[in-house]
Parts: sequence; C-alpha cells; structure tokens
Amino acid sequence: PMENGIAVNIGDMLARWSDGRLYSNLHRVRMPTVQECTPPSSRYSIAFFAQSDKSTLIESEGHPAITAGDYILSRIKSNFEKN
Repeated sequence: PMENGIAVNIGDMLARWSDGRLYSNLHRVRMPTVQECTPPSSRYSIAFFAQSDKSTLIESEGHPAITAGDYILSRIKSNFEKN
C-alpha cells in the first residue's frame, strides 16, 4: 500500500477485457491493526459498482468474445458449482 493512496478494485470483467493489464485482486475489507495505524485514524470505504450493458461484447486477445450479460451469468453460476 501507498501512504495516502487509493486502492481501486477494478473487478474480473475489466481484468479480462484488458487482457490482464489491469489486475483484479481478491477483495477483503479489514480494519488496520494498531501497528499499521498509529495513531488511530478513520478508515473510509466507498463502494461504487458500474456494469457494462448486458449486450456489450467483451473482446480481448487472450479470451473468446462474450457479452457482458453472459459473462456475469457465468460468474454467478460458478459460485454454485460443486467441486
């Protein structure tokens, strides 16, 4: 992390669309430890979600083309797959 920096989680769809040039990290929210935040200060988190129209075609060199709607459906279905 950068002091006074802003972290942006761009999401899996944009990572795919950018052929991995933009990285979608695993998103976890936690309070900083005392060692990480001395003296104690406030932590601000603002969620903003943007989505392509479901008919938008996501094309990249490293993946087959897929519509944004089909991509989201595949991600939702993957949450319920049995391993």
